[in-house]
Amino acid sequence: MRVLRLEQTGAGIEASSGFLPHRDSRVKGPSDVIPATAFWMMRAVKGQEPEPGSLGPHLMVVLSGTVRVRADGNDLGDLGPGDVLGADVAPDGALDLEWAGDAWLFYALTPRWLPSPGDNQARGDEARRPGRPLLTWIYDDNGTSRSEPFTWPGPMVPVPPTDEWPQSHGAFVTRRDYGDDGYAPGVWHNGPRPQLGFTLNGCAENETGDGTVTRPVAGDMAYIDDVTGAGHVTRGQGDRWMLFVTVAPEHLRSTPEA
Repeated sequence: MRVLRLEQTGAGIEASSGFLPHRDSRVKGPSDVIPATAFWMMRAVKGQEPEPGSLGPHLMVVLSGTVRVRADGNDLGDLGPGDVLGADVAPDGALDLEWAGDAWLFYALTPRWLPSPGDNQARGDEARRPGRPLLTWIYDDNGTSRSEPFTWPGPMVPVPPTDEWPQSHGAFVTRRDYGDDGYAPGVWHNGPRPQLGFTLNGCAENETGDGTVTRPVAGDMAYIDDVTGAGHVTRGQGDRWMLFVTVAPEHLRSTPEA
């Protein structure tokens, strides 16, 4: 997991490693440690992405593909699935992202906030899914949780103006090192609120009441929407980092498959 921090200064764009504030996944706490206000997910070819300078402070999570980052003409290397870019760059064209084919990217607006400079010291993680990410919707169906493929409700591109993006009440990051000897036992639980959960590092098994088991790795996302009912169980493995982005009521409505 790499976190790249880019901040506009009087001397240009300052690049550094970014530190994501986090808590143990077993510790319940505030959901707005990161002041995320709106979000968008896109599957796009180069040229369809929003201009970074128009977004203000924001996070971008790579869900699939390899994204080359250049700022002020300097090559800052590649970001892959599970890697995060935190950027606040004012001039249009100062930050350029390049990738081959199409890439899945997730954006969250974080007004007046960027990761602090620092090192998260995440253990190495080689688990990467080739191709498109695993996108799962976990929801309650009359007391039993179910898993279905998640489909973004509408076209992903062109990316609309940010005032049309789904709204968020905030975001937060969790970390728990489960070890590498196998999936650690979990407990059945509900989602505390509708939220998008992005695997940044490590992997897991998610099991729902209908017997479906999904195995997310870095770059995968689950829309956790089972705030009622019997809930689901998560069994982690490795040094697992998760980014959770809350979803405001009625702002990301999905319909179960027939």
